[in-house]
Amino acid sequence: MIRPRRLLRILAPVWLASVLCGCVTPPPKVEKSRYDEHPLRDVPGFMQGTLYQMADLQNDTPFLVSGWGLTVNLNATGGSTHISNNLKAFMTKQLEARGFGSKLNPSLEHITPGMVLDDKNTAVVAVVGEIPPGARKGQWFDVTVFGASDEVTSLARGRLYDTPLTIGGADPIHPDSPVNVFASASGPIFVNPALALRSGSADPAIKRGLQRGWVIGGGQVTSDRPLLLRLRTPENRLARTIEFRVNDYFHQDKVCTAFDMGFCQLWTPGQFSGDWEHFSKIVLHLYLQGGSEAFARAKARDLVAEARKPGAPLQDISYCLEGLGQYAMPEMSAVLADPSVPPEMRFAVARAAAYVGDPSGAAERTLFDFARDNDSNFQLAAVQVLGRVSRSLATNRLLRGLLDVDKTTVRVEAYQVLARNHDPSVETHVIGSNRDSTDEKFVLDFVHCKGAPLIYATRQGIPRIAIFGRVPELRLPLTFSAMDAHLMIASGSMGREVTIFYRDMLHRDPIQMTSPADLANVIARLAGQIDDGAGQLDFTYAEVLAILQGLSDERKLHVTSSTGQELAAALMIQQAPQSNDAIDRAPLLDRGRPQGDNAGPRLDSPPANPPAPGAQGRPQGPVGLAR
Repeated sequence: MIRPRRLLRILAPVWLASVLCGCVTPPPKVEKSRYDEHPLRDVPGFMQGTLYQMADLQNDTPFLVSGWGLTVNLNATGGSTHISNNLKAFMTKQLEARGFGSKLNPSLEHITPGMVLDDKNTAVVAVVGEIPPGARKGQWFDVTVFGASDEVTSLARGRLYDTPLTIGGADPIHPDSPVNVFASASGPIFVNPALALRSGSADPAIKRGLQRGWVIGGGQVTSDRPLLLRLRTPENRLARTIEFRVNDYFHQDKVCTAFDMGFCQLWTPGQFSGDWEHFSKIVLHLYLQGGSEAFARAKARDLVAEARKPGAPLQDISYCLEGLGQYAMPEMSAVLADPSVPPEMRFAVARAAAYVGDPSGAAERTLFDFARDNDSNFQLAAVQVLGRVSRSLATNRLLRGLLDVDKTTVRVEAYQVLARNHDPSVETHVIGSNRDSTDEKFVLDFVHCKGAPLIYATRQGIPRIAIFGRVPELRLPLTFSAMDAHLMIASGSMGREVTIFYRDMLHRDPIQMTSPADLANVIARLAGQIDDGAGQLDFTYAEVLAILQGLSDERKLHVTSSTGQELAAALMIQQAPQSNDAIDRAPLLDRGRPQGDNAGPRLDSPPANPPAPGAQGRPQGPVGLAR
């Protein structure tokens, strides 16, 4: 028998030898985060436990892309002979790649790249665009084009060839072949309507203005661009928990993906139609532990109590309620049924309930009341919410009534929603060239209403001209000239028709045609929709707007009311593309919003349709219905 002490003396050397040779497993190493840690954001008590407290939203600024492209169809107002040698060599290679001067392409064999660049009907342009945050593959956005040479006197009537857009692609010193292409751009160029008819002006300001244009909805994203959530305390388990919580709320996989321990990627779901701001605000106001019914109901009671306090941050409360989902409906329904609730709180709750989906319809009825109230500060915001959450006949019926109100912004918003819903109150026609059925220039809408006469035109999204109420007519007798007298519209000594005369700057055979004096037929003829056998015009969307602007400025457009009163028809052109969402700007909704820091490194690249045509006042001739 071996005694214990003797056993220890025998085993001790064996243990020591095993330690020295590394046979004993060392304690596990703790993985060190490569990200800096930040304390949780200081937020009000009701927002404790939200993702807003735990993470920062990043990659939420527009992503700048650019490239060099070629504009064609200019009316002898282009030119590229003075561009740099580097840019000329680059564009020559691009044109060769497209088949210019190649025997393999018989239609372009005798048109060399040098001939294209020397042609005054073409121009090399810099193309610049901003891909929106959270953009999905195939999404469209507006791009801006600039003439690359001072030879360019106007980009009006131009059409941009397909141009790849990348990081720093429009560098004049190093115009290298594009790599990592994030978008492409092409389409007709829209110039400032106030300047479109003044090509050839000696005024330097006008010339600079005409050297710049936009391609409305001309850019298309080629790869998804996610939003990012940067965890303030990087941890793999937390990232996975956030991923599960977000995907569970939206009932979709891969809305949120845990990239690593420090970042989660967010992909804007299709039902938001590119509204990444609404989507990201819901995500940031989700409670990490908020998936259960018991938690949601208790938290909804707390949020309603908080909203009743003076100066409450109602926007955050509204998004928190929306993030709780259907479980918060009992508390929100009680607020909507209480007539003593202040209007700002009522709107905040109705907004959240409408997006969640109120089965009782109380939220929509509340928003209807705000939309009908011309004195309410929430009228426009209520119309916007209704347009996004409901396509019911009741909603369309309400919005039709708003087409007659005095507030132009409300009328326009109601029209836009009704047009999206394909409501019969908006009669839609696609206007394009009669010679080319694929050349769809813009949409002409007739908005059936009894309000003040209004002509509205868009500058972003789909090019549209909307005529509210009766179709305006040209005031007779009429003499109108534009484009340095190359275009003239005049009435005869007898009859109710006008003559349109146009001779282009290349002095080709002039075009002369007659038209009824109503504006719809004049627009159709200017755009090339109608050919009466005497020739065919082919003005672009921007030029048509410019002609309308000139007629409006000279007070040549009028409507005769049912009482025989003559009313001037106002022209309203949409402002340059900017965020104009009234929901988040509604009064008092921003009051008391917690100030957090969303600072963080900006990522410079994304991680891997109506009555039949021919009615009175409508264009006579071939008219296509919008798809």
